[in-house]
Amino acid sequence: MVVRPRRPTSVRRREIIEAARAVITEHGMQSLTIGNLARTVGVSEGAIYRHFSSKKRILAGLIEDIDLRLIERIDLIDGDPDSGLTRLEQVLHHNVAPSTLTGVSFFVIAEVLMNGDDELRQLMQASIDKHLTMIEAQLTVGVQKGEVSGDVDLKAAALQFYGLIQAVNTLNHFGSEEFPVGDSHKLWHIFNCGVSGL
Repeated sequence: MVVRPRRPTSVRRREIIEAARAVITEHGMQSLTIGNLARTVGVSEGAIYRHFSSKKRILAGLIEDIDLRLIERIDLIDGDPDSGLTRLEQVLHHNVAPSTLTGVSFFVIAEVLMNGDDELRQLMQASIDKHLTMIEAQLTVGVQKGEVSGDVDLKAAALQFYGLIQAVNTLNHFGSEEFPVGDSHKLWHIFNCGVSGL
């Protein structure tokens, strides 16, 4: 094992979280151990524990990371800032590309549900609620712009959009060939027709 030099705490924590995402993506949640993380990052297990006291704290860090990535993706979308549907379309295209790691959130959710830890459940619920609120906000802009039908239940539409991304990323992770993963234009067409009332 090649041991990396000591880095600033914020940098090392980011490396550990990125390594955790990679381990989950490549080998599944069961492979997320302190030993595997240490080998992936190139540090001792003690170095991992200096930044995260337990697997629970790593999962909490992954939940925070999921939130940050969602906010960054929406903030950095290059499109009409007043167009809710334009933003959502770009979010969908970005999130279901086979090269992304966004499907990790599904496995974090599953682990939290099985773990039974109240703190992690609350963190995950807050994260999901934040995602749904941001999606609903974009749909609300769509209603104001006349892109989304006023008859659409925005909470239900936000849940459908969120579930669409999670479902495709889950299929992508398991390598399913039954669904054209990454073909987000077809997915968007169906969702858009539903919310616009076309």
